[in-house]
Amino acid sequence: MPSKQGQRIEANCKIIWGDADYDIDVETDDHIWFMGIIKKDFGDSYGPVLTMTGLCHSREKAYRELDRMLKIWAGQVKIGQPMTKEQDLEVFGGPNGRNRRVLEIFQAELDKRG
Repeated sequence: MPSKQGQRIEANCKIIWGDADYDIDVETDDHIWFMGIIKKDFGDSYGPVLTMTGLCHSREKAYRELDRMLKIWAGQVKIGQPMTKEQDLEVFGGPNGRNRRVLEIFQAELDKRG
């Protein structure tokens, strides 16, 4: 992934999960919806999914969403504090907070269940 965006994504992976090789990919089943997915690359196999985007309307938007998510996440890791609920929503809420409301409802339900 030689682009500047790809280099940023890879650098942020290393900040979040450590110095390793990563499989940074965008997958689609129907060529209409795309998801950015990150796994550790062990050379002859891949680890489990470390993170993934929500559904995006193009390959480029999926990479842009990975870049956005990981930038915020890596910034929080650098600070050394656990993420707040608000920061979780910012990272995982999708582009422009598109999925934020669903995550707020889910977090509220988790809080109720303890």
